[in-house]
Amino acid sequence: MFKKWKIKINWRKIFQITLWNLLGAAFLVSMGFTEQRRNEIKCNEVVININYDMGHNFVDKADIEQIISNKFGNVTEKNLNGINISLLESLIDNNPFVLNAEVFSTIDGKLIVEVKQRNPVVRIINAFNESFYIDEQGVFMPLSDKYSAQVPVANGNILNKEAEQKIREEKERADSSYHANAIEKVFTMADFIRHNEFWNAQVEQIYINAEGEIELVPRV
Repeated sequence: MFKKWKIKINWRKIFQITLWNLLGAAFLVSMGFTEQRRNEIKCNEVVININYDMGHNFVDKADIEQIISNKFGNVTEKNLNGINISLLESLIDNNPFVLNAEVFSTIDGKLIVEVKQRNPVVRIINAFNESFYIDEQGVFMPLSDKYSAQVPVANGNILNKEAEQKIREEKERADSSYHANAIEKVFTMADFIRHNEFWNAQVEQIYINAEGEIELVPRV
């Protein structure tokens, strides 16, 4: 005589699995329609946002518009998917006054460009009469034809040139065998000054004498 097995079906679990499968399928279909729609969206506006938090005006909207125009022409009424966003970000990042650029598009046809400017902490006039800035990242910046940053000026016995592009990395400067050269001493001092309210209000010039020592010239 055979024993009858009684199978208990968990209808609740089956319903949950079916529901999640239906939701997943609906999501994929929705994404497909959304992607198709995005491919058909035309750019109707370019929105450029530049940070002026530090009070610098190295870059303005006209500069960014020129970069866009030089590579892509008039992007208005072009399909958004025809604009290479990664390439555009790279082109804007190549501007020596730009720290970082982010570009993205919206579903309503806007091309958004977010630009963060570099923040110089000192202006260098070296022994070769070259003049350039160093930003807070330690990167060398050229002077601007349209804007002059109000930062301390450093001169004297500084042999580093703008072509060197930046000072040594922080991890290199933290090494026990590290020996700071003149421009690194200037950068360290300038960075200290800008973070100190009293010294920032007092110091106008940083001078490196023949012995490599730092002399501070006050505003008054």
